Amino acid sequence: MKRAVLISGLTALALAGTAAVGIAASHGNAGMGHHAMGGHVMGERGAMLNFDELDADSDGKITAEEMQAHASLRFDAADANSDGFVDVAELQAQMQAQATARMQDRSARMIERMDADKDGKLSPEEMQAGPRGGDRFARMLNRVDTDGDGAISREEMESARAAWAERGPRGDRPVPKAD
Repeated sequence: MKRAVLISGLTALALAGTAAVGIAASHGNAGMGHHAMGGHVMGERGAMLNFDELDADSDGKITAEEMQAHASLRFDAADANSDGFVDVAELQAQMQAQATARMQDRSARMIERMDADKDGKLSPEEMQAGPRGGDRFARMLNRVDTDGDGAISREEMESARAAWAERGPRGDRPVPKAD
C-alpha cells in the first residue's frame, strides 16, 4: 500500500510539475508566479524543468504525451534497481544528485561573476564586493537602514523581507525568512 501511494504521489508530482511548464509557456510566464531561466521554468516551489527536455519533438509545444513520457523517464531514472518501484533510498539518491548538480552550477556561476582577478577562486575581498563590485554590505546597509542610524534593526529587516517577498524571489534564490 505504501509503495502504491508513493508511486501515485511521485507520478502526480511529476505530472503537476510538467503541466505547470505547459501552462507557464502558454501564458508567456506572465502572472503565473514562474521565472524563466535559460530554457528552464522555475515554479514557486523551486522545481526546475527544462522546456527543451519536455518538448521532445522540438515543435515549441509540450503535449500531454510528452509530459507523460518525461514523467516516465524521470521515474525510470529514479528506479535504480529497476524493480518498478521507487523506494526512499532511490528517491533520496535522485534528489541528492539533482541538488549536487544545482550546487555545482550555481558555484561555477558565482565564481564566474565574482572572480575579479580570474584566478578561479574567490578571496574575502571578492566575496564582499559581490558581482557588482564595491562593498555589498555597505549597499545593503544603505538600502535597509531606513532611519539612517548606521545599523539595521529587526523592524527594518522585517520590512525589507516583506518588500523582497512582494517583489518575489530573484532567480534561484529563495526569499529570506524571518528568524
